[in-house]
Amino acid sequence: KNKKVKSTPNAADKKATPNKAPATTGVDFRSLNLPVSNFALPSASTHAKSDSESDAEKEVVMAKRNTIDSPPLPKSTDIGRKWLSTVQACHKNPRFAVDFNCEKAIEADEPFGGKSAWFKAKPFGDWCRNNPQIIAIDCEMCETEDPVTKKRQPSALCRISIIDGITDEVLLNTLVKPEWPVVDYRTFINGITEESLEGVEFTVAHAQAFMKALCSEETIIAGHAVHNDLKSMRMEHYCVADSALLFRAADSETATVSLKDLSFALTKKEMPKTHDSVNDARAAFRCLEHYVEKKGKVEPIPRRAAEARAAAASQLFVHRIPKHVNAKHLSDMFLNTTKIAVERVDDITPVGDGTMGKTNVTFTSAGHASLAFNTLTGPSEEDSSGKLQKKVYLRGGKYIRIRKNLVERARKSFEAAAAKPN
Repeated sequence: KNKKVKSTPNAADKKATPNKAPATTGVDFRSLNLPVSNFALPSASTHAKSDSESDAEKEVVMAKRNTIDSPPLPKSTDIGRKWLSTVQACHKNPRFAVDFNCEKAIEADEPFGGKSAWFKAKPFGDWCRNNPQIIAIDCEMCETEDPVTKKRQPSALCRISIIDGITDEVLLNTLVKPEWPVVDYRTFINGITEESLEGVEFTVAHAQAFMKALCSEETIIAGHAVHNDLKSMRMEHYCVADSALLFRAADSETATVSLKDLSFALTKKEMPKTHDSVNDARAAFRCLEHYVEKKGKVEPIPRRAAEARAAAASQLFVHRIPKHVNAKHLSDMFLNTTKIAVERVDDITPVGDGTMGKTNVTFTSAGHASLAFNTLTGPSEEDSSGKLQKKVYLRGGKYIRIRKNLVERARKSFEAAAAKPN
């Protein structure tokens, strides 16, 4: 069972209403009386810091998603200025404008109030000068379902952990009560079970109240793929240090390096198989400290050979994508022309002058990816790296290129190994 604790040793002994967050105007984040439900896994201390360590309308929407005007920068404190260039490096990554543009997420949150359910931090001022100016965050998610409409929410917040980046203090670590009934706890990923969430009263509204009292628009929120954590809280925030944007994979043009591979490459320590949000927040921050120490001059990160081959073999790389083509267009194209369903289409990353883009399309297996490629009409040819690709024409005479992510010999080797019994 969960152990209920107060958010501060001196907090009054009363419960906050689960569906209504307390007002936070001028309130110290430490004095909030929130119904925190602590949760920890046996491996949670692995990364604790040691003393030594219409088509036209769609085009407008896509254009808007790919631009974020003048995001706030951390210029008001010494800590902020130390991390300024790192925040700016995140902003310069083409994926930033796609990942951190909230329009699509707000639209998906219409059942919860849409834009009115989201919030932004207030401008920096005396009210927050003594608050932590850089925090590390990690959230765990589950999948929920509206019992009436059966609409699903694949990334519902069920745990949040926040660490002070300077002192390493755990500022918040709590389970979160999802708004809809849970249909997939993802226990194999996060260790959270149905029993874990019994009696939990802390809600997304409480998480928002805490962040409103803690963060200004200049607070640096650090982590790995931070946009996912922010979206789970419905927080629009751009002052970030995101290790997923700052380190690149040694073997792929578009792949995001996993936190597991990144941490191992820099610390030579294995992360636990089950995610722990306190541990993950600390691990991401250690990697970001390395980036700052190296002044951004970091080496590409090798991905584990087996994992990299498995990921590459189950994907097809699509490039020369015209600006008006979106992820759903690509997914529908594969289904209609090959009769093979796509598992996921990554966000399309603009290249060059922004008129074209590139992405990875993931299938359920290497076999499905290979069959989809072979079913596409037209001859295949090798690119400069020896990988097979095809030219697929679109309506209007334009075309895209679809390429395998492994050279043929490596792909066959992987598929043969995958077919062997354990």
